[in-house]
Amino acid sequence: MSTEEHVCPPDRGTVALEITALSHGPDGVARHQGRVVFVPGVAPGDRVRARLVEKRRTFARAQVVHRCAPGAAYRAPPCPWVETCGGCPWQQVAYPAQLAAKAANVREALARIGGVAVVRELPIRSAPDEWRYRHRIRLHVDAHGTLGYRRARSHRLVEIGDCVIADATLAAALPIVRRLVPRLTTRLRTIELLANGDGRVVASAVASGAFATADEPRVAALLAEHTLIAGIQLATTGWQRGFGDLRLFVRPDDAGTAIVQRPGTFSQVNPAANRLLVETVRSMATPAHRVLDLFCGAGNLSLPLARGGTEVLGVDASVAAVADARASATACGISTTRFEAVPALRFLRQQGLAGAELVILDPPRTGAVDEVAQLARLRAPRILYVSCDPATLARDVAVLAAEGYSVERVQTLDLFPQTPHVETVLEAVAAID
Repeated sequence: MSTEEHVCPPDRGTVALEITALSHGPDGVARHQGRVVFVPGVAPGDRVRARLVEKRRTFARAQVVHRCAPGAAYRAPPCPWVETCGGCPWQQVAYPAQLAAKAANVREALARIGGVAVVRELPIRSAPDEWRYRHRIRLHVDAHGTLGYRRARSHRLVEIGDCVIADATLAAALPIVRRLVPRLTTRLRTIELLANGDGRVVASAVASGAFATADEPRVAALLAEHTLIAGIQLATTGWQRGFGDLRLFVRPDDAGTAIVQRPGTFSQVNPAANRLLVETVRSMATPAHRVLDLFCGAGNLSLPLARGGTEVLGVDASVAAVADARASATACGISTTRFEAVPALRFLRQQGLAGAELVILDPPRTGAVDEVAQLARLRAPRILYVSCDPATLARDVAVLAAEGYSVERVQTLDLFPQTPHVETVLEAVAAID
């Protein structure tokens, strides 16, 4: 009898598995008969009895039937919806083990996908808080007016009573918004709850179809009754209605920089950890005096850099984000930055590096392979790539490596505890001709 079978006695229709690692996605990893097996709801070191629910040539998927012996990294998850909700699949993993897995996943992606060697890998920076850190959550609305998250690998909804990673003000606002939805004639598809940075909540909903004018007094009545809700926005293609105060206040550093933006403009979900990100970028940007910030959004990186005296040109395709960035720069009295509302690739093709010594990229999860290729053609001397996806980061860095760039430093940061997601800041330097 194997060690696994001794710990996990045979059970008809199941296999004994030992979890050896966490995958780049939500699952734990084991091996069985030459296959990699992906198992949800486990931690490294767990020994389990599991039922194989999908078999492919090189991998399989399994569901735990019995946890025979929890590993040292296992802990009881606090959320009662964790087994059905797809949002926080690593709650059962002790936080130090989460951090180790995220650092390893970034390292592996750069080596396996990017084929690059890192001169200096800095220790991962943990989030200030494991729980209640999200200042923005998106809930789906079904045909019956039910609010919830998507189930793992499904479009079905899980109606939650609370979310343990959501800011406490969002948790308090959830039952208020839940009561509003069935009163509305306007049909909603999603509702995003955003902590506005001043202790209240803004609700931003995407609608389906036309706006019902009969909903105006209903929304107004809710705002009058519940002061926790600062404002409500309902919108879809072709129309938008705003009620109350829709401003969101983002404070990306401890130097007094304040960004005022609107719903729909991107912001990091974890304000406390975002300050660590901004601090990291500022430190790694030194000693550059002229910076080109691509995918700058509302100025999350541009404005703190400029406040420190750096000349920054921020570029983003979103007209709304650039308008927010410009207004915030004026309100903060920052004069060493300017912003252009244009797609990053078009800007690079038309204006090149615009005299920048350093280029910062903070693209969406899909990455920026075309922009990176253009930067290589322009021979950008130094690049800081901020990424929330190790796979697309590695793919794009491979383009730079092929053009003679070296990866000098990599700093991983955990902005998303209880999930497999991780933020990375990577410094690439052009070879001296």
